[in-house]
Amino acid sequence: MKIKQLIEIENVRKANGALSTLLERTKSENIGLGLFYGRPGLGKTRWAFKTAITNGYVYIRMIENITLKTFLKDLLIAIKYTDCSTDQLKYTAKQLYDEVLEVLQTVPNVVVFIDEIDYAFKNKRILATIRDFADMSFASFVLIGMQESKLMLKKLNSHYFDRCNGFCEFRALSIEDTTLFLNSICEITLDKDIIDFIHTKANGTMRLITKYIDVIEKIARKLKKDELAFKEIREILTRIEG
Repeated sequence: MKIKQLIEIENVRKANGALSTLLERTKSENIGLGLFYGRPGLGKTRWAFKTAITNGYVYIRMIENITLKTFLKDLLIAIKYTDCSTDQLKYTAKQLYDEVLEVLQTVPNVVVFIDEIDYAFKNKRILATIRDFADMSFASFVLIGMQESKLMLKKLNSHYFDRCNGFCEFRALSIEDTTLFLNSICEITLDKDIIDFIHTKANGTMRLITKYIDVIEKIARKLKKDELAFKEIREILTRIEG
């Protein structure tokens, strides 16, 4: 499997455009909050992580039952103490809050990607803290969530929702996107019937498409082929669980 830069499928193009709009906003007038959302397996995390790493942005990932203090430690380490562990930061929550805010206010153009933001919906203090940091600095916060995130955020706090200056929904891949993705990532040349089959079975989900690529490449190596036709592997493909 060819692991390379992000493939320019529609979701990536839309996300890049929404991110550019957020980062190029008039910072003195507009809050730096954006929400990127969609159902699992559509490439949100891959886009967020690769974009953050490539551009020198901050990327952190929330976990279930995360506390405000843990979130602040993770954020402070990511933006300042990159060689430190959470156990080494013997700060109170107030000290962590103040130091994070100081960094965000003094270091220009900080961009923070926060993946799995849905976990913060269970902790209003974390959501409020992110809002505070966005309100009191020119930093940009890119929130990555599940399909229901937009509706959940609006239901939880309409004022918070109104602060968001960018929304982007990741959607199921079209047949054109599936074809582009397969041809760009798979090391084996596939015929149109294989591509059509994978697109239908995967329901436009990138994660499942990648699973099919892995199986196909193993078959090709076993057969010592660099091209495959659907009739050669029909039986095997139909046995793969989606």
